[in-house]
Amino acid sequence: MLPNITPVLLVYCTALVGLAIVFAGGLSFLGLGIAPPHPEWGAMLNDLDQDLYTAPVLTLIPALMILITALAFNVLGDGLRDYLDIRSEATA
Repeated sequence: MLPNITPVLLVYCTALVGLAIVFAGGLSFLGLGIAPPHPEWGAMLNDLDQDLYTAPVLTLIPALMILITALAFNVLGDGLRDYLDIRSEATA
């Protein structure tokens, strides 16, 4: 049974990692994240809140990093599922 659930479990775990990154960024943006001396993408967005109307391009860097990292974990999980799926080998 374990070989059948391993690909699904990997996709689920990597999707949760991406979701945790988005949640951590959101909590840091609200000021509920890690303490200020430590770098955090959500805290960077919070610091750039006053510059949102004068230089909105500055907010793109941390926001895109959150998006790219969460998306990369989702794509990694999907690729691992395709690689480890034993059902796709039987049909090929």
